[in-house]
Amino acid sequence: MKLSLSHHNHAPSLSIIDLVRRELEAIGTQMQIDEAKVHFERNLEESPPFSVSFHLVTPGPDLHANATDHTFRAAALKAVAGLRSKLGHRDRKRARNAANEHLTVPPRRRSAVNHSRC
Repeated sequence: MKLSLSHHNHAPSLSIIDLVRRELEAIGTQMQIDEAKVHFERNLEESPPFSVSFHLVTPGPDLHANATDHTFRAAALKAVAGLRSKLGHRDRKRARNAANEHLTVPPRRRSAVNHSRC
C-alpha cells in the first residue's frame, strides 16, 4: 500500500500519522488497498477547524471519506469510521447479491397459440 499524506496550514504530528497508518493497516486486512491518499487541513476561519479526508484506491470502486472536528484525532477517527461503514455496506451488498444470484427469472415462454402463416 502506498500512503500519500498532505498537510495544509499545520505541522504534521507523528502521533496522528501513526494513528492513520494503524487504522489503514487494519482496514487493509479486510480489503486490498493499492494507494491511500490522506489530506489534513486546518482552516482558521471555520468551526470546527480541522478536517481530514481519505481516498482509498482499491480494485473496483474507490472509497472516499471526509470528516471535520475540533481536533485532528477526532476528525481522523470520524473519517475512518466512515470508511468502515462504507466497507461494511459494500460487503453486505456483495453478500446480498450472492444470495440472490440463484433467483434468476426464467425466459418468457411463447404462447401455446400457433402463429404460423398460411
